[in-house]
Parts: sequence; structure tokens; C-alpha cells
Amino acid sequence: MSPELHANLTDAARACRILEMEGHGDMTLGHVSLRDPDGRGFWMKRNRVGLGEVLGPDDFVLVDWDGKQISGTGGRHSEWPIHSEILRLRSDVQVVAHSHPFHACVFSASRDPLQPFTLDADYFIDVPRDESDVALITTKEEGIALAKVLGDGFAVLMGNHGVTFCGTSVAHATCVGVFLEKACKAQLFGMSAGFRTAMPTPEMRRKRNSQIMTPVHWEHSWNFFCRKLKALGENADGTARPIFG
Repeated sequence: MSPELHANLTDAARACRILEMEGHGDMTLGHVSLRDPDGRGFWMKRNRVGLGEVLGPDDFVLVDWDGKQISGTGGRHSEWPIHSEILRLRSDVQVVAHSHPFHACVFSASRDPLQPFTLDADYFIDVPRDESDVALITTKEEGIALAKVLGDGFAVLMGNHGVTFCGTSVAHATCVGVFLEKACKAQLFGMSAGFRTAMPTPEMRRKRNSQIMTPVHWEHSWNFFCRKLKALGENADGTARPIFG
């Protein structure tokens, strides 16, 4: 493994723990992948461990485009087609994740659009919803269908199931996942309050999106999450330890 790949997988492991910290943990479910720089496929979080238990590169396995595990110890998640087909159709995407954050899972059952109760929703403007008649995404055909619903966006709600999100970097994908859960949580709380709402105009939403959906915002947010994780999820000697939200 090259030093660059090792560093990128270390960041991907850190992203897994950040996602756990920010509400994406669901026992051993959920997975994050990183495109293999040599084109062999993708490095995917191994199964049977939770997002908060992913400590480093050894917790990833290399999976080829047909789902065969070709490197790494530990098992491969059955929903590998989520990753293979999004990465195959989106050359700009380097990182793909699927998880079950509580508020986004509940919101995925709604037919209402994601609304800007907070700035977090304007990170996306629109979030598509996949309503395919499937359980787990375990075939290429199902993965392709999900990737097509995602389109050129970075997040998709999976009806009554969870979310899939992606990014051009580890930092970007992590921010997408965190802000999506925050936006869904805000809408559920806002709607439950029953008050009359005031929402920004489409023009204002586009302005808000242009100001926050930026690499600078991803960098600042990622660095904040890393500092928070360091305070909560590192031993005295600086080594990572499992974190559970």
C-alpha cells in the first residue's frame, strides 16, 4: 500500500468514526468506500464492525467492480453494488457512504421535500428519494437504479431504509452525510411544532447554497469534526479508540 493510499484510508477510517459521532451509527450496519487509485475497484469498510469501530486502513477491504474481495482481512458488506455503481457512473466521486442515521431514516418514509428549516438543507437544495421496490441493494441492477436516482447530486434518501451519500473527497462526503442528518432532524422538529413556517425564496436558497456548498466550508467543517473526534475518541498516546454515539 502506498503512503498516499494509507493516508487516504486513515482519513476514511476517521470519517467512519465522525459519522458515528454525528448520529450515523447503527450497530454494525453502514459502510464507507474509497475509490482505488489504481482502478482495481474500491476500498470498503469491512463488515461485522460498526462505523465507530473503524480505526484505520486495516479495517478496509479491496473489492473489485464485480464484488469480489481481492485484498484485506474481514468480510465484505453485501450492499457493495451501492458503491461500485455510483463510482462507475460518477467519475467525480471518490468516496461513497451508506448509513442509517435515525432522523434521515424516518424522513425517508415521507413524501415531502427536504425544506430549509436550517441552512443545512440548502447544502443540497433538492434531495432525490429512491422508492425502488427492494430491500437491500445487493445486485448490480439495483445499484445502477440507485445511482441513476442520485444523478449528479451527492445524496439520496432511500425510502424507509436510510441514506446514501458521496463526495469528491473524504471531507466532502463526510460533510454531506452530517449536514443531511442535521437537515432531516431540523425538519422533523420544525414540523412537529405545528407553527406556521417562513421559508426563503428559491433565489435566496440558491444564494445560500453558493455560500455554503464550497470546498472552504468542507475544509473548515472537516477540521472541526476532526478536533471534536480527537477530544472524544483518542487515547492519551494519540491512537484512535472506538467511539459510540
